[in-house]
Amino acid sequence: MKKITVTLVFAVFALTTYCGDLLTLNNAKVFDGKILKIKDCEVVFKVGRDKFHVPATDIFCIQFADTANKIYKEYQQLSNNDPSKCLKGTQDAAQLHGKKGNHFFLGVLFGPFAMIGTLCANPTPYKGQKTPFMSENTDLFTDPLYLQCYKRKAKGQLIGMEAAGWGAWILFIITLGAAA
Repeated sequence: MKKITVTLVFAVFALTTYCGDLLTLNNAKVFDGKILKIKDCEVVFKVGRDKFHVPATDIFCIQFADTANKIYKEYQQLSNNDPSKCLKGTQDAAQLHGKKGNHFFLGVLFGPFAMIGTLCANPTPYKGQKTPFMSENTDLFTDPLYLQCYKRKAKGQLIGMEAAGWGAWILFIITLGAAA
């Protein structure tokens, strides 16, 4: 009887430690793993040895195994906020933050130095060409979550344009070398 009790205790302990966090996507797929981080508009989720960055817009629900976990408490705090703030900031930056053509030419002229300069920059909705005038979210311009998502998307787009300009310059130099 003692062996059966010890075996049952170890089995229950093994099952409770194995059960992880459940992540359910909008397409009804469910994944069992460990949530490592919830940041901005994505969840970093680990299944086995693989890490996945899942956008918040693709997640239907999250079920935590341990409600005393620090990540769970952060998730509760984010859930109390309007979850669409990050999405609105990302969309405003993508659609309304201008100067992309200028950054292409900065990439042609200065290459990686232009990208470093953009990494140090602080794009805000007020600095965008059209954002202060055309955005329907002017009440969120002071919200930290909105600004963080706006800044990340704007920087990503501008650095992408500078990289494209630098790539165009490299292709131009290669073409000149091949023609000679």
